[in-house]
Amino acid sequence: MKQLGKDIGVSESTISLYETGQRDPDNATVIKLADYFGVTVDYLLGRSGASSPVMMSSSYTPDALVQFPVIGSIKAGYDGQVEEFGTGEYITLPIEMLNGRPAGDYLVFQVRGNSMYPKLLDGDKVLVLRTDSVDSGTTAVISYNGDEATIKKVVYKEGEDWLDLIPANPEYETKHISGSDLEFCHVIGKAVKLIRDI
Repeated sequence: MKQLGKDIGVSESTISLYETGQRDPDNATVIKLADYFGVTVDYLLGRSGASSPVMMSSSYTPDALVQFPVIGSIKAGYDGQVEEFGTGEYITLPIEMLNGRPAGDYLVFQVRGNSMYPKLLDGDKVLVLRTDSVDSGTTAVISYNGDEATIKKVVYKEGEDWLDLIPANPEYETKHISGSDLEFCHVIGKAVKLIRDI
């Protein structure tokens, strides 16, 4: 939200109000949002038949494609932060990958490190569905210790006050988070698709 607000010229709290439906953006902001996410204004406003996204150059892409900015990177190891910055790179994906959800429900992160090897490689891009909870056993982007973040398999037992962040690479240890440390741990999103260059 902070980076989006900076990029379109509004505060982080204003973005939060937009997301929760407590405030509607003005026309100029709607246009900036459409440009930022690479979709049409009609699409953002929910107009039927307006699902065709646009390229950032304002030329139309085929109906079956949607374009995402790569907005940051996520460490596959520990002791890293979600780096929310525009890389200048864009990923074009088939719209069916979104499972009927709007493009704004997703983020694309670039993976750094090899703790999720061989499942995820350094430099891979991951399509992440924004959500604040995931089922046990799900690979997700997690923030912990206040400002650190990682991508790991999340395991927990319902009703208990702990969770484990499990790497795919056996050279890395599982991170166990419990008790009051859980207050500083939250889900950023669920990893849903791997995007890898061959």
